[in-house]
Amino acid sequence: MFHRLSHWRLLPVLLIIAIRAHAAPDTFILPTIKLEKHDETTAGITIDGRLDEGIWAELPYYDYFRILSPDTLDKVPFESRIRLFYTERGLYISVWAEQPEESLIARLSSRDQFIARDGFSVTLDPSGEGLYGYWFGINLGGSLSDGTVLPERQFSSRWDGPWRGASAVHEQGYSVEYFLPFSMMSMPEVSGETRRMGFFISRRVGHMGEMWGWPALPDSQSRFMSGLQQIEIENFAPRKQFTFYPYASTTYDVIASEDDYKAGFDIFWRPSTNLQLTATANPDFGNVESDDVVVNLTSFETFFPEKRPFFLEGQEIFNTTPRARARFGRGTPTILLHTRRIGGPPDDLDIDNLRLTDIEANQPTELIGAAKVTGQKGKWRYGVMTAVEDQTKIEGTINGVDVDLTQDGRTFGAARLLYESPSGGSRSGLGWITTLVDKPAGEAIVHGIDGHYLSDGGRWNVDGQLLYSDVDDVTGAGGFVDATYTPRRGVKHKFTFNYFDDELDINDFGFLRRNDAITARYRLTLVNSALENLKERETSFALSQEYNTDGMVVRSGIFFSQERVFKNNSFLYTELNYFPSRWDDLNSFGNGSFRLKPRWQAGAFWASDNARPFQIKLGHFHAGEDIGGNQKFYETEINWRPNDRFSAHLFLQYRVRSDWLVHDANRNFTTFEADFWQPRIEFDYFLSAKQQFKLSMQWVGIKASEANRWQVPVGDGRLLKDMRPETDSRDFSISSLSFQARYRWEIAPLSDLFVVYTRGSDLPSRPNDDFNDLLSDAWTQRAADVLVIKLRYRLGN
Repeated sequence: MFHRLSHWRLLPVLLIIAIRAHAAPDTFILPTIKLEKHDETTAGITIDGRLDEGIWAELPYYDYFRILSPDTLDKVPFESRIRLFYTERGLYISVWAEQPEESLIARLSSRDQFIARDGFSVTLDPSGEGLYGYWFGINLGGSLSDGTVLPERQFSSRWDGPWRGASAVHEQGYSVEYFLPFSMMSMPEVSGETRRMGFFISRRVGHMGEMWGWPALPDSQSRFMSGLQQIEIENFAPRKQFTFYPYASTTYDVIASEDDYKAGFDIFWRPSTNLQLTATANPDFGNVESDDVVVNLTSFETFFPEKRPFFLEGQEIFNTTPRARARFGRGTPTILLHTRRIGGPPDDLDIDNLRLTDIEANQPTELIGAAKVTGQKGKWRYGVMTAVEDQTKIEGTINGVDVDLTQDGRTFGAARLLYESPSGGSRSGLGWITTLVDKPAGEAIVHGIDGHYLSDGGRWNVDGQLLYSDVDDVTGAGGFVDATYTPRRGVKHKFTFNYFDDELDINDFGFLRRNDAITARYRLTLVNSALENLKERETSFALSQEYNTDGMVVRSGIFFSQERVFKNNSFLYTELNYFPSRWDDLNSFGNGSFRLKPRWQAGAFWASDNARPFQIKLGHFHAGEDIGGNQKFYETEINWRPNDRFSAHLFLQYRVRSDWLVHDANRNFTTFEADFWQPRIEFDYFLSAKQQFKLSMQWVGIKASEANRWQVPVGDGRLLKDMRPETDSRDFSISSLSFQARYRWEIAPLSDLFVVYTRGSDLPSRPNDDFNDLLSDAWTQRAADVLVIKLRYRLGN
């Protein structure tokens, strides 16, 4: 046991070196700002980015920006005059920004795309207590971004709101205008005549590669939501919101020469600021965006994020911990409500000798409808959601005979309750969630209790959750806790502990990378700014140790990485990792565990200044294979933006592996000499900020030649070479392609016309063909060839 844990002896030394006395940064927060109220008609604001209405000149302005990235907190070289006022309908914000004309960068993009350019982003906390918020970005040129944020810094771009924003260039720089309707935001009930909100604004300066903000809340310190500038408005009775989203779509299947017509609608009703009811009937969840092409030959499921607007609206309450928001460390989210399960492929029919094509086995399930209620009462927030799937027709073969089968749909349900108690600069919370999936083969029920704590001043931030599952009368349990300690700006310690027993199963509605795991992780992050030859340097050191419940080490590593941003805005990332010997207990799919050798991984990634019209990125990584040998990665990425309306993106990864270990069947494994090609190409052209043409293509090509055959020994141990005569070749190839041509016209806020052509393929194994043939045939031998026209229009107040 000692040799398995020996690298943890470094932990006390690191803590002694890194932990220092707390020195809270000056965040430049003003006393509460009381905003002026004006009549909507009298104000007469037209959201065009030009500050030519008289009211803007009459209002006081604020200019307290500091440099947040790099996190020097120095004063900024250009003015940014912020003005705010409100009406019964919503909040108006303008910013007059000083900047030399020749340095302005205005690049059009899809909504929520993050690229180097100039622009502003506003974060608004309508709870006034750091409990939840929304962010809204206006980029020079008119492209918009928005999303939600939860404590302390859980940003998500998976929400789109019906707000308006615009930018315009003037002689001394540029300006932006916002209108943020109160009716689109959840707000708690307040007693008295005033309502407080939290406010933060940031400015991206593209040519300098910097972000400025007020208040001064850089990423390198712990507080954000609990440290926003307080603004105050007179309490009001905002309008009840009723929104009706009808849609109509037509789909033409080129291969089958068939048309399909659909129509349906979504309803969003907010009778008060703290209650929202949503429902959808006959929803159309056909893709107008493609998922990435992924080849996964392991026992671990690939996580795909939700993209459907109905399920993204009001989803924040169901995200119970920060692990639900994004990739955690080097893993995937741990989330109890993963809405991509709704409408996913039907459950296995469990019929002997039934064979399905990949397309049939992975076809989505149509939905009859879904509904959701979210709200708040005092310190309590809640949410209830349900969705009902339709029957699915499946075509397959049994013993070579064609059969037509029907699989009943599933019913999904979830209930969530959260109590939060902010007090000064601290916050505590306790939540509960239950999910239910009624399947043709049984029921899956999961319960979770989550707790949250933020200390006064924000140095300690702790989140944890207890889990219990009951799936087809098999029960399991587990839990985890994540603790972050930030003694001062630029120093962060993160501790993670997991326990999941071998019967815990949340994946009917949630997502968990693996059960049967006991995990401890530690990460130290150091950020230094304004160095002699660098703008910023971020250094990270991490330790990870994971056992299964039988006491076997199944995951272990020591990780070191460093990011350097140079004065010319180029970027260099380096990493060096060591993985001690461990056991693999999953990739044999229940046929025993086997011991893996220790291995190293090292690499570097360099990128030129992304503010320039032409940017190049180069990377090379070298890693050991699980049972010997090595793998090498070569990456090249080119971004070309000759003007504000056009961009071209090329990404190419080439990987060569000498001993790629792949499970074959039962206890049998094979190592392969393999070559991987993964190109991705994208072209974007904008007629305006509201109209976009996009072409994208991804291809994965793999050729694998058999090297050696192996077997998992009875009783576990290191893999044994299979000395039996070879009667067949295990060489294989993979060729998967996805192509999409898309036109999008944003007719009005959240009202879009899509014309989308999608083409895809997944060729059968042809290991004797070269890559040129695999690529060309992936284009011509289509598995999917579909044209979709879809109109979705927002009607309501």
